[in-house]
Amino acid sequence: MPCPKGLETELSAELGEIGVSEVRPAPGGVAFRGNLALAWKVNLWSRLAVRVMWRISEGPYRDEADLYTAAMRIDWPRLFHVERTIAVTTLARNSPLQSLNFISLKIKDAVCDRFRSYCGERPSVETHNPDVPLVIYLTDERFSLYIDLSGEPLNRRGFRVEPAPAPLNENLAAGLLRLSGWKPGMPFFDPMMGGGTLLIEAAMMWLNRAPGLNRHFAFENLSSFDRIEWQRIRKTAEAEAHEPENLPIFGSDIDPDMVRATGLNLKAAELFECVNILEADFLSVDAPPTDPGIIVSNPPYGVRLELEDMPAFYRGMGDTLKKRFPGWTAYFISADEQLPKTIGLSTNRRTPLYNGPLECRLYAFNIVSGTNRRVKTAPE
Repeated sequence: MPCPKGLETELSAELGEIGVSEVRPAPGGVAFRGNLALAWKVNLWSRLAVRVMWRISEGPYRDEADLYTAAMRIDWPRLFHVERTIAVTTLARNSPLQSLNFISLKIKDAVCDRFRSYCGERPSVETHNPDVPLVIYLTDERFSLYIDLSGEPLNRRGFRVEPAPAPLNENLAAGLLRLSGWKPGMPFFDPMMGGGTLLIEAAMMWLNRAPGLNRHFAFENLSSFDRIEWQRIRKTAEAEAHEPENLPIFGSDIDPDMVRATGLNLKAAELFECVNILEADFLSVDAPPTDPGIIVSNPPYGVRLELEDMPAFYRGMGDTLKKRFPGWTAYFISADEQLPKTIGLSTNRRTPLYNGPLECRLYAFNIVSGTNRRVKTAPE
């Protein structure tokens, strides 16, 4: 199951919390063992994964004919009904084969030919929203063929009704919260909230609300789907959620359009009464919104949103933190290497991450009164 690069360890820990016992981290994701009902539960509860995929075949290959033969061996009619639509996606790293589209076509042909030999009919292809998405992954010598059990990526919670410029993906936002050490019960503040993704993820974590409760999944279209068991899993998740209440979760933004967007997104997530938002310039705040807690934010940076004088903006952030937020811990994700150099604070941790295709760092700053820089002492 893939996740944003840099969150593999956190995803492994999350799977343990969900109830998965056999977990193996891999670059860009995590592999785990379990039955299909456990995979349904992971789909429902994972805040960090992009999707959950069921590996149904793997092995060596040399050419497209080998891949067609391997796909033909699979008993597709046992897995889903011929009326279900399909689509095939091919991903490759160092594969000697030249055309990924041709590979997708050969796998599709194998699925359809297997159905024709079984019932004289073939499933239709639907590229945009298939009932049964199939994924084949190729290395230089081996293939792995998967059924995508999620369908729509898991980060698409359905709450982003009013987008913001350059937003964080929801699973990356949840990962930033985990990496910061923030937990429900701790005050949280995002002073550059954009569309409010971090606020929504924090509130959902606080209320123990499963992120997949309001959506459907591709596994519901498979023959193995047990509707009664799935309803039991969902009902258990609903019962474990806490009642909404006003939480010490705060957000602000200098842009009134972003304050409006955050409000609409919070309403879509049924969290509007739980989170406190206001229009404010972080560089001009008079006081923190609450007792010391954790700041996590996605500030503007050059390749994301242009500001006229980024160094001056970063220096202003540092000055505000030193003057107004002693006792807090601040975490900022950025692809701009100028941030830690010009903010005027010592960073005690830099975690490599990817925000989409952008290589970033999550910078951690412990804020103390006055300055965070080390003062050299004269030798005795």
